[in-house]
Amino acid sequence: MNRTQRNRSPKGAASSKPTSDFDSICMALVESLQELVMMGAIGLVELFKLCHRRYYIIFPTLAILYFWTRSYIKNANHIDFLSQAFPGFFTPQRVAWIYNYSLTEQQLPFLAVILFIICIALGWHLRFIRTKFIRIFTIAGLVNAEGDTPKLVYKRKLDKHRIQYDFDANGLGIGEFDDRRERIESLFKQGIESIRLGKHQGRVLITFNKHRIPAKLTYEEISAEKALPTDSFYVGQSIEGVISQKIGDLPHMLVAGTTGSGKSVFFKGCLVSLLESCKHLSLYIIDLKGGLEAIDFKEAPNVKIIKKMDDAVTLLRQVDKEMKSRFDFLEENGLKVIEPGRDKKERIVVAIDEASVLFMNRNRFDDDFQSALEARKLVDSISKLSRAAAIHLILATQKLDREVLPTSVSENISGRVAFRANSLQGSLVVLGSKEAYDLPEIPGRGIWNVGNKKLIIQAPYIEDSYIKKVCRRIKNQFDANEKKLFRPLIGEAEKAKAKQDRKSIQKNTIEE
Repeated sequence: MNRTQRNRSPKGAASSKPTSDFDSICMALVESLQELVMMGAIGLVELFKLCHRRYYIIFPTLAILYFWTRSYIKNANHIDFLSQAFPGFFTPQRVAWIYNYSLTEQQLPFLAVILFIICIALGWHLRFIRTKFIRIFTIAGLVNAEGDTPKLVYKRKLDKHRIQYDFDANGLGIGEFDDRRERIESLFKQGIESIRLGKHQGRVLITFNKHRIPAKLTYEEISAEKALPTDSFYVGQSIEGVISQKIGDLPHMLVAGTTGSGKSVFFKGCLVSLLESCKHLSLYIIDLKGGLEAIDFKEAPNVKIIKKMDDAVTLLRQVDKEMKSRFDFLEENGLKVIEPGRDKKERIVVAIDEASVLFMNRNRFDDDFQSALEARKLVDSISKLSRAAAIHLILATQKLDREVLPTSVSENISGRVAFRANSLQGSLVVLGSKEAYDLPEIPGRGIWNVGNKKLIIQAPYIEDSYIKKVCRRIKNQFDANEKKLFRPLIGEAEKAKAKQDRKSIQKNTIEE
């Protein structure tokens, strides 16, 4: 019995091996067919989506494919192809059998095979892309509690530099995408322009931009690339292109940054932009460091430079008084906002360089203690109310802390340009985040924050000689009566009257 089993065992083993191989081949064939059908189904769905999104391309392509296959079948080219490709199967008898069918009946299977191949190709392409994004988001750490990653819904090319991806977030919040912005940029090898919620619930739109921000940019280069709109100033170059801002829509701005970050250059470039773009402008520059930073603007007749603390407070009083006067004008005329050209009143810009000197907390025995308190109060009033009066504040400061910038003033400043900050606290005061602290040490590299929008920008470098050139040109325009002020600069009429009074007194004294 044992001998019989031993004799039969090799034979049984040998006979089972072909069966096992055949089963493996069948299983592999079934799995391949399932994969093809799956890819075809995915591709068919994608084809329908393309018909909806790219109908102007897909429908003409399908029409061309239809007429091409019809012509191909009509000329019996498919018969020649099948006979040459499979001569053993497509014998003359079988070929004759094909001719029993009409042209349309022959075309439809041929067209179906082509469409099936196209669907499989689309399915494989979509599978490859999804696998790629699963790998990217897994590495980036964007995985939900169930281990799923965001899924690509569609990709849209916005222009030659920008591509937008629409992702099903799969339960992940937009904050989680923002927290991993740098890692996503590294994995995609592209800079992110924006991350925002999509129109549909649970969708996130990520826009990538291949455009690079230059490390250095001049005012002349940026003005050659984009003309400056009326009543606007240049902010700088971002991945979205050249950014400019209409001062009336702001209406106040804070410029902050440490020494050598580009703050002062941006501040002066902003004022030059406004001098060039505003038809009716009165510019008041408060520079309590002896007026050295503002000296290049002195030739422009519509610019007044304030160098002393007492004069600065006097100016702020007069601006506050002018603001209230304009409110009365608006009420009397049933208007809501001052429009300089219509109402014959200049747009007023008060630019305070190194605002920390004006606002800093002082010892009560300091000569400027009361002046600093009054300056804070006046700036607070102007920042809250002046929008309708076409009066704007531009504050520049190197020192970044809450003592320098009162919270009541900060809340009314919607536009901020933050250059590199030396401390995390300084960045938090200006932006409410650490982004200014993380900026590279590139002069002029900053963050433009208006409303909820934040953009990294490269501010243009402007030379002192260009500022003087612009101011001389403005002076020549005033001399030629091409430009003129509706009324004298604030304080100038009073100064002229006081001077005239002094002359009258001196004259009367001499006569006596």
